[in-house]
Amino acid sequence: MKIMKHLFLLLALLFTMKSVAQIGQADKPFRVQTYIGGPSMLKLAFKFSNQFQDKVNYQGKPGMGIEVGYKLFDWLSLGVDMNYRYGQIDFTVEDSTFFQEIDDKWNVDLSGFDPFGHYVMKVPRFRTTILANFHVLPAESRSDLYFTLGIGFNKVRARLYLDDNLIDFSKRLGTISMPLAYRMSAGYSYHFTENIGVFTEVGLGGPLLSAGLTARF
Repeated sequence: MKIMKHLFLLLALLFTMKSVAQIGQADKPFRVQTYIGGPSMLKLAFKFSNQFQDKVNYQGKPGMGIEVGYKLFDWLSLGVDMNYRYGQIDFTVEDSTFFQEIDDKWNVDLSGFDPFGHYVMKVPRFRTTILANFHVLPAESRSDLYFTLGIGFNKVRARLYLDDNLIDFSKRLGTISMPLAYRMSAGYSYHFTENIGVFTEVGLGGPLLSAGLTARF
């Protein structure tokens, strides 16, 4: 609910800014982009944060997102990006040494459970980022080359299961669970009609590579 409120406030701000934007701005200042992207950075982030990374398996799904923006000037647009990604870590504990490594890191509460068995950690992650896009090509062009800087917040709701039983733990996941989100990227879009096109981006903070549909109006 809070996310929707933030989005509505941002859109209201963009509409207000329209009245003070310079006269020479693009005729179609609004932009909506939907995309998928990868690869998952969960494995890399987990390796930076934990010492037992070689004993676990990683799975992930492509990130999905939507960006809504408004072009204030020919060279500058502001927007908000919302991105969802799901990752999963699984491993089997068969000896007390490995379990002690995990318990030292995560302070696992196994009241009433045997510590040995198959563990699965599910890590859904939602990111909301405020973006500034800097455009290089003329506004009337069907092509758009841009560079992006953004900052926002990162929400992770990790769950740990032992043989399908939900287990409490400290949720100290290092860089995976950092509340601060950022985005630095370069992108290119091409509109094959006046309003609809495709785009791709490469960057850090979010998908390394993403592609999708873009609309301007």
